[in-house]
Amino acid sequence: MDRIDDWFLRTDLDAKYENATLQATVDVTASKSDSLKITLRELAKNGGAVITTKDAPVKSGDTKIDLDLAVSNPKKWTAETPYLYQVEITLGAHTIQQNIGFRKVELKGGLIRVNGVPIRIYGVNRHEHHPKFGRAVPLDFIKRDLLLMKTHNINSLRCSHYPPHPKLFDMCDELGLWVMDEADLETHGFYDCIARPLDIPEEWDYEERKKQTFPPAGKYTSQNPDWKEAYVDRMVQLVQRDKNHSSIIMWSLGNEAFYGDNHKAMYEYGKAFDPTRPIHYEGDVDAVTADMFSYMYPPIDRLLHLMKTAGVKEDGSWDKPIVLCEYAHAMGNGPGALDDYVETFEANERLQGGYIWEWANHGIWKED
Repeated sequence: MDRIDDWFLRTDLDAKYENATLQATVDVTASKSDSLKITLRELAKNGGAVITTKDAPVKSGDTKIDLDLAVSNPKKWTAETPYLYQVEITLGAHTIQQNIGFRKVELKGGLIRVNGVPIRIYGVNRHEHHPKFGRAVPLDFIKRDLLLMKTHNINSLRCSHYPPHPKLFDMCDELGLWVMDEADLETHGFYDCIARPLDIPEEWDYEERKKQTFPPAGKYTSQNPDWKEAYVDRMVQLVQRDKNHSSIIMWSLGNEAFYGDNHKAMYEYGKAFDPTRPIHYEGDVDAVTADMFSYMYPPIDRLLHLMKTAGVKEDGSWDKPIVLCEYAHAMGNGPGALDDYVETFEANERLQGGYIWEWANHGIWKED
């Protein structure tokens, strides 16, 4: 039977961030000539009115159809105004539906912008965890987490350190949260067996330690061509599964996996497949590949120093912003100085915010 195998929906906005283009790439199995139809409509809760529709011919043997729909001044999706529309794609007797928000993510003027406006991330890291069920987290518990975040003015989450249940993104699309979706890649255990025996001066700060110790550990993993295919496979799984969610505004290449050519290959695949989102990776300390500088747990004086030096040109300008993928470690006796961090973010446009570690402890329910 002729069918729709996959679909990738992107939205673009004009120079004034008013009118939009809905770009659809649809993978099909077609055994005969037919017509592929795409319809954009309001959600049922908003009346369900059809906004526009377009058809494309499909010939026997076709496998991929590209189709663009012009949309006049749709309501825009942001974390504060998460307005969604419904896209319906039909081929013969097969129909799929996908909610979509119109928004444009750019790295422009050295800042991450959505719909032309620089964003500020007040985020948390979130693991998939439930006190009774472990990693098998019920959907109502996930939604409860997200509603609590919204209640407390948290506007972003980093999926640490793997793609979560896909239904989470449906909820983020609907509720309005900026999301950093992260590949399931982590290799920092090699640090223990390779790097720690090195003679490291106690006065070195974290960034200096990382620059000196990560390369010898990374050569066995991230710089090892034997692992290149496995690394890229992590990126393929990430972007292919989650590509159609408006809430996802950036991808991440993983966590604490050193840095090497295998990350470059992941980045190249991600950008070739999806040029609409920036890519994050903290292990790329000099942002050679990543679209932003990212750090973990810098004291505020160190953060201000990095802001003035990391990737800064002679004229004082920069091409890439700074995001803290982890800060204010909140286990045990912490976190501290949250007001100082927030004030520092808000006083310096290049510091676009960060993600507290973390949303919740991994406690297990126990009954005596």
